[in-house]
Parts: sequence; C-alpha cells; structure tokens
Amino acid sequence: MPTQSEIMSGWAASLRATAADIEALVAGSAVQTQAVAAQPTAAQPTGPIWGLTVLPKLTIPAEVVVPPGTQEIFIPVSVDRTDRQSFMAYIDRLVNVSGGGINVGASADYRANFAGMETVYQWSPFDDGLHWVRVAPKAKYPAGRAFQVSIRVKGLGDSQKGRGVTVRFVEGAPAQQITKPFHRPLRRLDLSGAKRKNTFDPATLKWSSTGKDAQGKGVLMSALSHGRTQDGNGETGLYADETITGADKPISYDATERAIRLHTCAFATDKRIELDHRMWAFQAVVLQGLHVDALCGTEGVWRMEAKIPVRKYSWPAFWLVNRSLKSTGEAYSQWPGEIDILEKFNGIYGTDTISTSSFAQHYGNLGSNTRVGTFGNDFEVQQYGLNKASMDEVYHSWACHVRYDANDTTKSEVTFFVDDVEVGCHVLHSRHQDLSKKVEFYPIFNVAVKTPANYTAEQYNTDEGRNRTGDMLVRDVAYYPTGAKLV
Repeated sequence: MPTQSEIMSGWAASLRATAADIEALVAGSAVQTQAVAAQPTAAQPTGPIWGLTVLPKLTIPAEVVVPPGTQEIFIPVSVDRTDRQSFMAYIDRLVNVSGGGINVGASADYRANFAGMETVYQWSPFDDGLHWVRVAPKAKYPAGRAFQVSIRVKGLGDSQKGRGVTVRFVEGAPAQQITKPFHRPLRRLDLSGAKRKNTFDPATLKWSSTGKDAQGKGVLMSALSHGRTQDGNGETGLYADETITGADKPISYDATERAIRLHTCAFATDKRIELDHRMWAFQAVVLQGLHVDALCGTEGVWRMEAKIPVRKYSWPAFWLVNRSLKSTGEAYSQWPGEIDILEKFNGIYGTDTISTSSFAQHYGNLGSNTRVGTFGNDFEVQQYGLNKASMDEVYHSWACHVRYDANDTTKSEVTFFVDDVEVGCHVLHSRHQDLSKKVEFYPIFNVAVKTPANYTAEQYNTDEGRNRTGDMLVRDVAYYPTGAKLV
C-alpha cells in the first residue's frame, strides 16, 4: 500500500543575497551546468541507482534589491544538480514587511496588483539548475519601499520547502541581468499509436479474493497480496469484498456511471466486521492485477480513468508494484519498488484541497520489504491548466510512462501524467538494484481508510457534514507496453 509521499513543511535555510550576490549565483549555476555537461561518459554502473544520485540542494536569496520603479522583478531559485527528479516552485503569496511601505493586501488584492502569481516553474531531470521567478508590480514604487515574496517549492523534501524573499527598492541598485536557462517543455502523452495489451469492461469485470477464477485463470484480486489489512501504514479499514460477511457492496458495477464502484464506508458499532479476532469499523476496497498477465510488464504506460473520493480520511491510490515469477510461472509480489501514480490523502497527511494529487517512488532492494528511500511531489491540478472541479465530480486520467534508456541505464525514467499532461518526471529508482535487470510491474487501484482514533461512523459516512463521497469510480485501467509517444 502506498505510504506518504513527500508532503513537505518548514522553510528551507538559504543565503542572503544582494544584487552582487545574485550575479555570482548566476555565474555559479552556469559553471555547474557546464561541468555536468563536460563529464566524460563512464562505464555502465551495476550498483543500485539510489547509490548514484543525491537530493539537489536548493538556494534562494533572502533579499533582492532593485532600482526604484522596477516593474519586473526576478528572484533566482537554483539547485546544484538536476539529475534525479522533477520539482516545482511558484509564488505562494505576498507578505507585508514591517515598515516596508507597500500594503500587498489580501489574496485578491495582490493577485490583482501583481502579475506572475499563477506561474509554475518546473525543473525536469537534466535541466539547467536555475529558474528566475518573476513578480511584476503594476505600480511603480519609490526608493525605501519593500515587500516580501513567499516562494513555495515542492518535491525537494521536508527541509527545502521554500522561503520568503524580501524585495527592496534601493536608489542606485543595478538593473537585473537575466539569463535564459534551459528547461524542457512539459510533455504530453500521445497514445494514438500505442498498442494496448489488456481489455477492461466495467460491466463484465471479474475479480476474486485469490486473483484466480474457477478455472484457475488470472483475474483481478480483491485483496492485497499479503492479505486484507495494512497495519504498517496505520490504516483503519479492512479490505473487503463480497466474500466477507457483513461487507457493504464493496465492489459493484455502476450502470449510470459505466464504471466499477469501489465503495468505502463505516459500520455502526453493532455492525462491525470481525476478522482474525479483530473488529473492523471501516471498509476499504482494492483491485489489483498481480495475476493478470495482460496488465503486467517491465515498461510502457499504465493509465487509469476515474473519479476519486475527497471524503476526509479516505485514501485513493493508483500504483505499481514489482512482481516476479516462480519457476512454475506463478506470479508473486516483490516490495519494493513501488511507483505511486496517484495518491490523494484527504487530510491523512497534512492539508489538501478537492483538487490535490500526488505522485512518488519508493525504492530499495527488490523483495527485501525494506525501503531505502522515497521521493515525490504533491500539486494542484489547476496548476497545470486542468479541470479544478472536485475530483469526485469529474473524471481524470492518471498515467505513468516507464522507459529504460538503452544507452545509459542511469537515465531510465518514469514520467507522470494527469489528463495526459506531464506533472512530473523522475529518474527510475523503483527497479532492481542490479541496473542490468528489469522486473515486471503490476497495477493496484484502491481506496484505503485511515481515521483518527475514536472516529465515528457518522463522521466518516457524512464526511463531517460535507457529504463528499468515499467511493472511487473506475472507467478504465489500461496497459500499453509499446507505441506511446511523449510529445
């Protein structure tokens, strides 16, 4: 089951920079980029990828000074390397500075009076390390005035979330000199020429608690590979199907939606389910493709179309886990690695909105059940120009594209998409520790439940009065081994 993606908190420690410091920062970034490009091609390594990459180190100045009247202000946000993961930065808000002489006002005010508030700055693997974050006041401010720009960074861990940068208008300050660093455009997923391996008809979909039908043929499995509970994540929901006495229609076909409904709920005290000498107050639900060969492969595109729940403490996800085959051809699950294409935490970890999504990788020695590390990102879908309606009201697609680089295995990658628009890209870490080997993935789509202690059935079933659904409606889960284009 997915664990927490990097939902980060706290301000990053950084350096205070004057206008001269900014020029030095730009020069240092250029030298670093040239040094990376000049490295000779080395023999292909065999050791684990996580031993070859490190977390980028973020630098944001505490202060930027500009001439009076400047109406385009650029703040340098840089890292020392970009060879591991994508991440993003944007202006979170503007803040008054005591004695600064500029009242930025509330959110509506500063968004009306300052341009640049909606721009998202994305780093992709092997981009240049520098972005210039732009804020453009519509008024001309005289010398002595100041305001603060809060820069939010996502995807670089708990200690590198961003910082506030004070912008000062100073008489005699030099005009800013801006470079044009390289950042590749975000990709789009083109499946028009892709070859699909599986079929998925919600009206005739088959599943069982073992992942096998009466004839022994592989079907979707309505339990986790290790059972019906997930204590390691502190989950409070029992993964139920129709074989569990007392379950409330956990998996069903919704003819109106033309989708499979994965139903979560809470049981009244006298209706709780007993299993393995434990009482369960909440129903979770899962379908997974461990035994469906047509959903499994080493690379390609896995894609789901669904409405997902936004009910508090429901935990929808679409993810991949490594699988291996015994000498008999029987499939079995191996963790790590894990690729989380979608996770929505709904208040389980930190705060989020009705349009928050996330992606991540978990990695370690295959089959060890020990995670060496994880990294990922959370985001709002509207930051990528997508429908910002509540995710339980509109269908979105979530996908990832896994690609092995035949020339340099350290540059194999996984790219994440929502509605076929790229939202992130990582160097592939969820893989065999021996870089010369490939292992198959199988997909899982589920809704977990993780509530606080003593959370009541009424609280969960009514969403504390919001009446948002705790169900996932899945119209399609597809696997395309070949033919996908990233354009």
